[in-house]
Amino acid sequence: MSSIGMIQLIQLNHNGNDLSSKKWPRIIHALLEFFNLFLLSLACSYALPGGSQTLMPKSYVFINSVLCSLLFALFIASCATMTNPEDMKEAEGHNKLGSVYLSTGQLNEAHIEFQKALQLDPKNKETYTYLGHISSRYRKYDEAVTYYKRAISLDPNYSDAMNNLGVVYLDMENWDEAIKYFTAALNNPLFLTPERAYSSMGYAYYKKGDYDSAAKVLKEALIRNPVFPVANFNLGLVYVKLGDDRSAIDEFSKAIAIMPDYMDAHWELAKSFLRSGERSRALEHFRIVAEKDRDIKRSREALEYVELLK
Repeated sequence: MSSIGMIQLIQLNHNGNDLSSKKWPRIIHALLEFFNLFLLSLACSYALPGGSQTLMPKSYVFINSVLCSLLFALFIASCATMTNPEDMKEAEGHNKLGSVYLSTGQLNEAHIEFQKALQLDPKNKETYTYLGHISSRYRKYDEAVTYYKRAISLDPNYSDAMNNLGVVYLDMENWDEAIKYFTAALNNPLFLTPERAYSSMGYAYYKKGDYDSAAKVLKEALIRNPVFPVANFNLGLVYVKLGDDRSAIDEFSKAIAIMPDYMDAHWELAKSFLRSGERSRALEHFRIVAEKDRDIKRSREALEYVELLK
């Protein structure tokens, strides 16, 4: 088969679709365009006046054969990287089952399902995101970073993975990297939950000691979602550091109004009331923490405050 015939074959996939389809790698398409031009110029260079042609030297025949072999190899490689639609459908089933296990706290079962999905469809960004979440739950942060970065490599605009990666860096106390990925997530105007990234970024600035930047981005979170208690809580923490207990009390109270069993907010609100001299109101929230908090150490500490303030 001539190299021009080979090119025509490779330019069609199994369904007769053109190579420029999104299913095919763009680099293959670029190479084919280059080789098309190369072979055309080569043919023209050996065309004689009057339509007759001269024979090509053996070196060009060799080059022609090499190009045929290379293009055929590229064709085979492209076919190998395509995921079978049936495999994709089966992988989606494993992802759905894994997400059910994940929602019920069955992390091992979820992990198995996502690994099965990955074997069937290694280019599914959501599978890598699920696995990143499980790794972070197990505090395998380096592994989580790898999964999330793989998801982002498959979709550079995947804001959910960027936001989750930022959260992993928060857990690792790498504040600058966290801010970097929260910012990247927010650069996508289609990101559905920007308040999450703003709130987490605010916490990163808070931990860095940059309280002005923290307050600014936390207010951005509340503009986008006025009923997002984590942002209220984080903003309250910032006000505590700024010595503004009255504003901190307002923010902690808003967080509790949205989420009544928010123990972190009750704890910080109690301490803010105590610093402000409002002992009876502090006692009220210390009691709630003592009775309901699952953090045994903090619950006991709250009980000590209750005994002191009676």
